[in-house]
Amino acid sequence: MKTIIFNKHKFQISKEGILFWFDKQIAIISDLHLEKGSSFGHSGQFLPPYDSEMTLRKLLKGIKNQNIKKVILLGDTFHDENAFNRMSEKAFFLFNSLIKNYEVIFILGNHENKLKINHINLLNEYVIDDIHFIHQALQKSIFQISGHFHPVATIKSSIKKITAKCLLHTNNHIILPSFGTYTGGLNINDPALKPFVNHKSYVYMLTKKSIYKFTSREVET
Repeated sequence: MKTIIFNKHKFQISKEGILFWFDKQIAIISDLHLEKGSSFGHSGQFLPPYDSEMTLRKLLKGIKNQNIKKVILLGDTFHDENAFNRMSEKAFFLFNSLIKNYEVIFILGNHENKLKINHINLLNEYVIDDIHFIHQALQKSIFQISGHFHPVATIKSSIKKITAKCLLHTNNHIILPSFGTYTGGLNINDPALKPFVNHKSYVYMLTKKSIYKFTSREVET
């Protein structure tokens, strides 16, 4: 894991894309997009329907034995309004295990505007110690931890070019990578992310082997 100091608090990012706030016993994850695979079936694009199971197993494994009591999901937990109803029995069992064993905070994502699930309350934001947990970053001078953009970055060496999911840490923002199995990514140099990137920004690239920290100037434009 790599340590990130944000608003005088210590966070740690895992190579799987889970942000831990161990002092508060909190794990923070964004953009699971459960049932994205099954959503493609309606348009005739058939993908293996196991992405929800894979994503939830990875999440539960990532927080197991980490002394975590609360999980904050930063929105787009579900890919669309009917995603929950399409979950397989195995996926539902894993999801139920998550909400039974942890206090789970659900932030409302842009894919979830019409989503309604009994006993699940979707919040626009959640605030702890002046840190605002929201789905999409805002151009406001408040400390924010968000997701939505699915940031990725590219590093070019003399041998090859590497593109990977990343966490973006800049001024008063932390923008998390997407966690879902079928989620793509948006390069941090895309115009949509430009308002949140400057010469003091740091990029934490997440690979299967390790986490690599760069300044925004070091990643390829």
